[in-house]
Amino acid sequence: MCNRHGEGLATFVLGALIGAAVGVLFAPAKGETTRKKLKKWAENTYEDGKEEFLAHTKDLREKVLGHAKDVKGKVAQAKEALAERAGALKERFGEKAEEFKQIAEEKTEDFRNKAADGLEKAAKKLR
Repeated sequence: MCNRHGEGLATFVLGALIGAAVGVLFAPAKGETTRKKLKKWAENTYEDGKEEFLAHTKDLREKVLGHAKDVKGKVAQAKEALAERAGALKERFGEKAEEFKQIAEEKTEDFRNKAADGLEKAAKKLR
């Protein structure tokens, strides 16, 4: 049994030595060094995030400007189409107005002629 305890103790001591060596190798640095590392990491992360944000902002700006340009073009096309349609309607209404004017003049002339004929007939009867 003594032999087993000796082996167990040797194994324990060897494990403790290995653990201590690993602990020393991977132990955190001094507080000042750790703060410097954290500050450097934070600055790098901020700069990387800032650059990525600016890149996305630039992409977004370009997309918005592209859409604005498309919308502006579509508005210009719609405006032109409306102007053409308005011109066509104006011409059509002008033509109809001219037709109504001619009809009104003809009817007025007919009424004048009939009125004149009626007055002549009335004047003949009165004589």
